[in-house]
Amino acid sequence: MQVVKRTVGGLLLLILSLWIFAPKEEIYYLLEKRLSQSDIVISNEQIKDTLFGLEILDADIYLKGIKVAKVGSMKLNIFFLYNNLEISSVITDKGIANFAPKSINRLDATFSVLKPYKIAIEGNGSFGEVTGGLYWTQRKLLLRFSNIKDIQPFKKFLKKDKKGLYYEKKY
Repeated sequence: MQVVKRTVGGLLLLILSLWIFAPKEEIYYLLEKRLSQSDIVISNEQIKDTLFGLEILDADIYLKGIKVAKVGSMKLNIFFLYNNLEISSVITDKGIANFAPKSINRLDATFSVLKPYKIAIEGNGSFGEVTGGLYWTQRKLLLRFSNIKDIQPFKKFLKKDKKGLYYEKKY
């Protein structure tokens, strides 16, 4: 019985050590490389390695060479079975003010193995509140808006149903 306890304890300690001391910055650079294939570049960021993830501060986001936003902070927590990305203080560039919200206060994206077909999205900003998800199996993004404030710049992209306004995009 002691051998089983020591083996299980040692295995759990090994997994915990690998998790805490994993090269999380390398995961970030791999993500950045994948985003660059879609002409999305994150620059001028400061990266901090935390116990269970990463914190990226003061990043500029470029799409096809055009600055689209300034992000105050992004916190990525990696828990294998439950991963969370929290983005806060996003201010969009004036060049895209005609079709994007002015600011996003908070945006949370969560992946859980309990719902492997979906990345849940919640947030709020100058537009009000948003909930929805990125659905892998259906290959679509669905965002529902509530507590609507300033949606005039991107209202033409929204549709309406019984539940209210929503944005849907197939990819």
